[in-house]
Amino acid sequence: MKRFSALFLALLLALSLCACGSSSVDITGKYLCTSIVMNDVDLGSSGEWLELNEDGTASIFISGQSRSAEYTLEEGAFTLTINGQTSGTGTLESGVLTMDFMGMTCIFRQEAPAES
Repeated sequence: MKRFSALFLALLLALSLCACGSSSVDITGKYLCTSIVMNDVDLGSSGEWLELNEDGTASIFISGQSRSAEYTLEEGAFTLTINGQTSGTGTLESGVLTMDFMGMTCIFRQEAPAES
């Protein structure tokens, strides 16, 4: 009976891990800026982008400069940190990142992965 219980618990654990993995969404990759708004004026976009890596690091190209950064995502709440200081906060849902970045509202859309 103990062996059966141990086997049952191990199988249940394996199934629960599989279920958790299948519901996760891959947020890594490149996001292209579609809009920058400052003081209620839409400044458009001129090639700004953000790239999120699996290890929590990021690269951002905005205002003509490329910067290294780190990010966290907890229950849809996104935080971007540059040089140890919070530089942007917002939400990331369904491939759309809306972020307040240094007084500007920036909207980034996840780039579709290249087909192989």
